[in-house]
Amino acid sequence: MFLYRKHYRQKAFTLVELLVVIAIIGILIALLLPAVQAAREAARRMQCSNNLKQTGLALLNYESANRMFPPGGMPSERSHGNGLSWWIWILKYSEQKDVYEMLDLVGTHGACTGWLSRNSTSANAYNLEVLEGRHFDFMFCPSSDLKPFMGYAMNATYTGINGATDHPTARDRHEQQSNGRVSEGGVLLMYKGVPIRDITDGTTHTMAVAEQSGWCINSDGSKIDCRSDCSHGFQIGPSGTALGVGTSWGSRIFNTTCVIHPINARSFTLVGLAGNCGPNRPIQSVHPGGAQVLLCDGSVRFLEEDIELQLLYDLANRDDGNAHEAL
Repeated sequence: MFLYRKHYRQKAFTLVELLVVIAIIGILIALLLPAVQAAREAARRMQCSNNLKQTGLALLNYESANRMFPPGGMPSERSHGNGLSWWIWILKYSEQKDVYEMLDLVGTHGACTGWLSRNSTSANAYNLEVLEGRHFDFMFCPSSDLKPFMGYAMNATYTGINGATDHPTARDRHEQQSNGRVSEGGVLLMYKGVPIRDITDGTTHTMAVAEQSGWCINSDGSKIDCRSDCSHGFQIGPSGTALGVGTSWGSRIFNTTCVIHPINARSFTLVGLAGNCGPNRPIQSVHPGGAQVLLCDGSVRFLEEDIELQLLYDLANRDDGNAHEAL
Protein backbone atom coordinates (compact mmCIF):
# COMPACT_ATOMS: atom_id res chain seq x y z
CA MET A 1 0.00 0.00 0.00
CA PHE A 2 1.43 3.28 -0.99
CA LEU A 3 0.77 6.48 0.89
CA TYR A 4 0.84 9.67 -1.04
CA ARG A 5 1.58 12.90 0.77
CA LYS A 6 0.21 15.94 -0.88
CA HIS A 7 2.30 19.02 -0.61
CA TYR A 8 0.43 22.29 -0.46
CA ARG A 9 2.22 25.50 -1.14
CA GLN A 10 1.34 28.13 1.49
CA LYS A 11 0.43 31.37 -0.16
CA ALA A 12 2.16 34.51 1.23
CA PHE A 13 2.04 38.21 0.52
CA THR A 14 4.46 39.43 -2.04
CA LEU A 15 6.59 42.43 -1.24
CA VAL A 16 4.50 44.61 -3.55
CA GLU A 17 1.24 43.51 -1.90
CA LEU A 18 2.71 44.18 1.55
CA LEU A 19 3.79 47.67 0.53
CA VAL A 20 0.34 48.39 -0.88
CA VAL A 21 -1.32 47.30 2.39
CA ILE A 22 1.07 49.45 4.42
CA ALA A 23 0.38 52.41 2.14
CA ILE A 24 -3.38 51.97 2.51
CA ILE A 25 -3.09 51.78 6.31
CA GLY A 26 -0.94 54.92 6.29
CA ILE A 27 -3.50 56.78 4.19
CA LEU A 28 -6.34 55.72 6.51
CA ILE A 29 -4.39 56.88 9.57
CA ALA A 30 -3.62 60.19 7.87
CA LEU A 31 -7.31 60.64 7.12
CA LEU A 32 -8.51 59.63 10.57
CA LEU A 33 -5.91 61.44 12.70
CA PRO A 34 -7.20 64.98 12.04
CA ALA A 35 -10.71 63.81 12.81
CA VAL A 36 -9.57 62.26 16.08
CA GLN A 37 -7.61 65.38 17.00
CA ALA A 38 -10.59 67.58 16.13
CA ALA A 39 -12.86 65.44 18.30
CA ARG A 40 -10.42 65.68 21.21
CA GLU A 41 -10.14 69.45 20.81
CA ALA A 42 -13.93 69.75 20.67
CA ALA A 43 -14.14 67.86 23.97
CA ARG A 44 -11.44 70.03 25.55
CA ARG A 45 -13.11 73.20 24.31
CA MET A 46 -16.40 72.00 25.81
CA GLN A 47 -14.66 71.46 29.14
CA CYS A 48 -13.15 74.93 28.87
CA SER A 49 -16.65 76.31 28.33
CA ASN A 50 -17.87 74.37 31.35
CA ASN A 51 -15.06 75.86 33.42
CA LEU A 52 -16.27 79.33 32.53
CA LYS A 53 -19.87 78.36 33.30
CA GLN A 54 -18.77 77.14 36.73
CA THR A 55 -16.94 80.43 37.25
CA GLY A 56 -20.05 82.32 36.15
CA LEU A 57 -22.25 80.41 38.57
CA ALA A 58 -19.86 81.23 41.41
CA LEU A 59 -19.88 84.93 40.45
CA LEU A 60 -23.68 85.00 40.36
CA ASN A 61 -23.90 83.19 43.71
CA TYR A 62 -21.52 85.77 45.15
CA GLU A 63 -23.68 88.54 43.71
CA SER A 64 -26.82 86.97 45.15
CA ALA A 65 -25.27 86.80 48.62
CA ASN A 66 -23.58 90.22 48.59
CA ARG A 67 -25.76 92.24 46.18
CA MET A 68 -22.77 93.01 44.01
CA PHE A 69 -20.10 91.24 41.99
CA PRO A 70 -16.79 90.75 43.79
CA PRO A 71 -14.08 93.35 43.38
CA GLY A 72 -11.50 92.46 40.77
CA GLY A 73 -8.97 92.82 43.55
CA MET A 74 -8.51 94.39 46.97
CA PRO A 75 -5.37 95.43 48.84
CA SER A 76 -4.43 93.72 52.06
CA GLU A 77 -6.65 95.15 54.79
CA ARG A 78 -3.95 95.79 57.35
CA SER A 79 -0.96 96.87 55.28
CA HIS A 80 -2.51 98.04 51.98
CA GLY A 81 0.08 95.82 50.29
CA ASN A 82 -0.80 93.27 47.64
CA GLY A 83 -4.11 91.71 48.58
CA LEU A 84 -6.42 89.18 46.99
CA SER A 85 -8.09 88.83 43.60
CA TRP A 86 -11.68 88.10 42.64
CA TRP A 87 -10.79 84.41 42.34
CA ILE A 88 -10.39 84.19 46.10
CA TRP A 89 -13.77 85.77 46.79
CA ILE A 90 -15.61 83.21 44.63
CA LEU A 91 -13.89 80.12 46.07
CA LYS A 92 -16.61 80.06 48.73
CA TYR A 93 -19.22 79.72 45.97
CA SER A 94 -17.41 77.22 43.75
CA GLU A 95 -17.27 74.11 45.94
CA GLN A 96 -14.02 75.31 47.50
CA LYS A 97 -15.44 76.70 50.73
CA ASP A 98 -13.02 74.63 52.81
CA VAL A 99 -10.04 76.29 51.08
CA TYR A 100 -11.60 79.75 51.42
CA GLU A 101 -12.15 79.29 55.14
CA MET A 102 -8.51 78.29 55.68
CA LEU A 103 -7.15 81.49 54.14
CA ASP A 104 -5.93 84.58 55.96
CA LEU A 105 -8.10 87.27 54.37
CA VAL A 106 -7.02 90.29 56.42
CA GLY A 107 -3.27 89.94 56.96
CA THR A 108 -3.07 88.33 60.38
CA HIS A 109 -0.23 86.05 59.29
CA GLY A 110 1.54 88.35 56.85
CA ALA A 111 1.23 91.91 55.62
CA CYS A 112 0.45 91.08 51.98
CA THR A 113 -2.32 88.51 51.91
CA GLY A 114 -1.97 87.81 48.18
CA TRP A 115 1.79 87.81 47.82
CA LEU A 116 3.25 84.35 48.31
CA SER A 117 6.97 84.02 48.85
CA ARG A 118 9.49 82.39 51.15
CA ASN A 119 11.97 85.20 50.65
CA SER A 120 10.14 88.20 52.09
CA THR A 121 8.80 89.07 55.51
CA SER A 122 5.97 90.99 53.82
CA ALA A 123 4.65 87.88 52.08
CA ASN A 124 1.93 85.77 53.65
CA ALA A 125 3.48 82.47 54.71
CA TYR A 126 0.14 81.15 55.99
CA ASN A 127 -1.63 81.56 52.64
CA LEU A 128 1.43 80.10 50.93
CA GLU A 129 0.97 76.95 52.99
CA VAL A 130 -2.72 76.73 52.00
CA LEU A 131 -2.34 77.40 48.27
CA GLU A 132 1.04 76.03 47.28
CA GLY A 133 0.62 73.32 44.64
CA ARG A 134 -3.17 73.26 44.97
CA HIS A 135 -4.86 72.72 41.59
CA PHE A 136 -8.32 74.05 40.77
CA ASP A 137 -9.58 72.36 37.61
CA PHE A 138 -12.15 75.05 36.76
CA MET A 139 -9.44 77.70 36.52
CA PHE A 140 -7.50 76.02 33.72
CA CYS A 141 -8.40 75.34 30.09
CA PRO A 142 -7.53 71.71 29.25
CA SER A 143 -6.50 72.69 25.70
CA SER A 144 -3.79 75.00 26.97
CA ASP A 145 -0.13 74.02 27.05
CA LEU A 146 0.74 76.89 29.38
CA LYS A 147 2.17 75.92 32.74
CA PRO A 148 -0.41 75.59 35.50
CA PHE A 149 2.24 76.62 38.02
CA MET A 150 4.83 79.34 37.45
CA GLY A 151 5.53 79.71 41.14
CA TYR A 152 3.84 78.74 44.38
CA ALA A 153 0.13 79.10 43.55
CA MET A 154 -1.77 78.06 40.45
CA ASN A 155 -1.87 80.32 37.38
CA ALA A 156 -5.34 80.53 35.83
CA THR A 157 -6.04 80.68 32.09
CA TYR A 158 -8.94 83.12 32.50
CA THR A 159 -8.92 86.82 33.36
CA GLY A 160 -11.42 89.31 34.74
CA ILE A 161 -12.58 92.20 32.56
CA ASN A 162 -12.50 95.68 34.10
CA GLY A 163 -13.59 97.61 31.00
CA ALA A 164 -12.26 98.90 27.71
CA THR A 165 -9.94 101.67 26.66
CA ASP A 166 -12.77 103.83 25.23
CA HIS A 167 -14.83 104.08 28.44
CA PRO A 168 -15.08 107.59 29.98
CA THR A 169 -13.28 106.32 33.09
CA ALA A 170 -10.33 104.90 31.12
CA ARG A 171 -6.99 106.62 31.51
CA ASP A 172 -3.30 106.17 30.90
CA ARG A 173 -1.26 104.49 33.55
CA HIS A 174 2.33 105.61 33.74
CA GLU A 175 4.61 103.89 36.18
CA GLN A 176 8.05 102.39 36.22
CA GLN A 177 6.91 98.78 36.26
CA SER A 178 4.53 98.92 33.26
CA ASN A 179 2.48 101.43 31.31
CA GLY A 180 -0.85 101.01 29.56
CA ARG A 181 -4.51 101.83 30.09
CA VAL A 182 -6.84 101.16 33.02
CA SER A 183 -10.61 101.39 33.14
CA GLU A 184 -13.52 101.27 35.55
CA GLY A 185 -16.06 100.57 32.83
CA GLY A 186 -16.38 96.82 33.32
CA VAL A 187 -17.58 94.54 36.08
CA LEU A 188 -14.52 93.20 37.93
CA LEU A 189 -12.90 96.41 39.15
CA MET A 190 -10.05 97.17 41.46
CA TYR A 191 -11.05 98.23 44.98
CA LYS A 192 -14.84 97.91 44.68
CA GLY A 193 -17.69 95.65 43.73
CA VAL A 194 -20.26 96.44 41.04
CA PRO A 195 -23.99 95.97 41.79
CA ILE A 196 -25.93 94.23 39.06
CA ARG A 197 -28.13 97.32 38.68
CA ASP A 198 -25.07 99.21 37.40
CA ILE A 199 -24.79 96.87 34.42
CA THR A 200 -27.17 99.00 32.40
CA ASP A 201 -26.21 97.42 29.08
CA GLY A 202 -27.63 94.19 30.45
CA THR A 203 -25.95 91.10 31.84
CA THR A 204 -26.38 89.29 28.50
CA HIS A 205 -24.34 91.98 26.72
CA THR A 206 -21.46 92.46 29.18
CA MET A 207 -18.34 90.33 29.66
CA ALA A 208 -17.11 89.37 33.10
CA VAL A 209 -14.30 86.89 32.34
CA ALA A 210 -12.38 85.85 29.23
CA GLU A 211 -9.77 83.33 28.16
CA GLN A 212 -6.02 83.75 28.25
CA SER A 213 -5.04 80.20 27.39
CA GLY A 214 -2.53 80.74 24.57
CA TRP A 215 0.96 82.18 24.17
CA CYS A 216 2.10 85.62 23.09
CA ILE A 217 5.16 86.22 20.90
CA ASN A 218 8.16 88.17 22.16
CA SER A 219 10.22 90.54 20.03
CA ASP A 220 12.75 87.79 19.31
CA GLY A 221 10.05 85.42 18.06
CA SER A 222 9.99 83.26 21.18
CA LYS A 223 6.81 82.34 23.02
CA ILE A 224 6.01 84.20 26.22
CA ASP A 225 3.32 83.78 28.84
CA CYS A 226 1.01 86.81 28.78
CA ARG A 227 -1.61 85.97 31.38
CA SER A 228 -2.84 88.79 33.58
CA ASP A 229 -1.50 87.36 36.81
CA CYS A 230 1.99 87.99 35.46
CA SER A 231 3.22 84.69 36.94
CA HIS A 232 2.26 85.67 40.51
CA GLY A 233 -0.70 83.31 40.78
CA PHE A 234 -4.49 83.46 40.64
CA GLN A 235 -4.74 84.77 44.21
CA ILE A 236 -2.85 88.05 43.94
CA GLY A 237 -4.59 91.40 43.95
CA PRO A 238 -3.47 95.03 43.91
CA SER A 239 -1.86 97.20 46.50
CA GLY A 240 -3.03 100.73 47.31
CA THR A 241 -3.44 103.20 50.12
CA ALA A 242 -6.48 105.11 48.87
CA LEU A 243 -9.07 102.61 47.80
CA GLY A 244 -10.31 103.38 44.32
CA VAL A 245 -9.00 106.95 44.07
CA GLY A 246 -5.85 108.85 43.31
CA THR A 247 -2.57 107.05 43.09
CA SER A 248 -4.04 103.66 43.94
CA TRP A 249 -4.86 103.14 40.26
CA GLY A 250 -1.14 103.19 39.61
CA SER A 251 -1.05 99.78 41.22
CA ARG A 252 -0.82 96.63 39.14
CA ILE A 253 -4.25 95.23 38.29
CA PHE A 254 -3.40 91.55 38.62
CA ASN A 255 -5.83 88.93 37.24
CA THR A 256 -7.89 91.49 35.32
CA THR A 257 -7.40 93.35 32.06
CA CYS A 258 -8.52 96.54 30.34
CA VAL A 259 -9.40 95.64 26.76
CA ILE A 260 -7.41 97.47 24.09
CA HIS A 261 -6.30 94.81 21.64
CA PRO A 262 -8.23 92.48 19.30
CA ILE A 263 -8.89 88.90 20.31
CA ASN A 264 -5.82 86.71 19.79
CA ALA A 265 -3.44 89.66 19.50
CA ARG A 266 -0.12 87.96 20.21
CA SER A 267 2.71 90.48 19.98
CA PHE A 268 4.24 91.17 23.39
CA THR A 269 5.42 94.54 22.09
CA LEU A 270 1.85 95.91 22.08
CA VAL A 271 0.85 98.67 24.50
CA GLY A 272 0.24 97.47 28.04
CA LEU A 273 1.57 93.92 27.71
CA ALA A 274 5.17 94.02 28.87
CA GLY A 275 6.37 94.80 32.35
CA ASN A 276 5.24 93.69 35.78
CA CYS A 277 2.32 93.74 35.33
CA GLY A 278 0.94 95.07 32.02
CA PRO A 279 -2.72 96.11 32.44
CA ASN A 280 -3.72 95.23 28.86
CA ARG A 281 -2.88 91.55 28.48
CA PRO A 282 -5.12 90.44 25.57
CA ILE A 283 -8.07 88.11 25.41
CA GLN A 284 -6.58 85.14 23.56
CA SER A 285 -6.85 81.40 23.43
CA VAL A 286 -5.34 78.21 22.10
CA HIS A 287 -8.64 77.38 20.37
CA PRO A 288 -8.50 78.09 16.60
CA GLY A 289 -10.21 81.25 15.41
CA GLY A 290 -11.20 83.01 18.61
CA ALA A 291 -11.66 82.80 22.38
CA GLN A 292 -14.38 82.00 24.86
CA VAL A 293 -15.84 84.64 27.14
CA LEU A 294 -18.18 84.54 30.11
CA LEU A 295 -21.06 87.03 30.14
CA CYS A 296 -22.54 88.42 33.33
CA ASP A 297 -25.68 86.30 33.00
CA GLY A 298 -23.54 83.17 33.31
CA SER A 299 -23.63 82.22 29.64
CA VAL A 300 -20.50 81.50 27.58
CA ARG A 301 -19.87 82.67 24.02
CA PHE A 302 -17.09 81.93 21.54
CA LEU A 303 -16.03 85.26 20.03
CA GLU A 304 -14.36 85.11 16.63
CA GLU A 305 -10.97 86.77 16.46
CA ASP A 306 -12.13 89.02 13.61
CA ILE A 307 -14.94 90.52 15.70
CA GLU A 308 -15.13 94.30 15.27
CA LEU A 309 -12.91 95.94 17.84
CA GLN A 310 -15.62 98.43 18.78
CA LEU A 311 -18.03 95.57 19.47
CA LEU A 312 -15.42 93.99 21.72
CA TYR A 313 -15.08 97.29 23.60
CA ASP A 314 -18.85 97.51 23.95
CA LEU A 315 -18.96 94.04 25.46
CA ALA A 316 -16.20 94.94 27.93
CA ASN A 317 -18.06 98.04 29.16
CA ARG A 318 -21.14 97.64 31.33
CA ASP A 319 -22.84 100.99 30.78
CA ASP A 320 -21.90 102.55 27.44
CA GLY A 321 -25.42 102.19 26.02
CA ASN A 322 -24.23 99.88 23.23
CA ALA A 323 -26.01 96.60 23.93
CA HIS A 324 -25.80 94.14 21.06
CA GLU A 325 -28.76 91.84 20.57
CA ALA A 326 -26.78 89.79 18.03
CA LEU A 327 -25.04 88.06 20.94
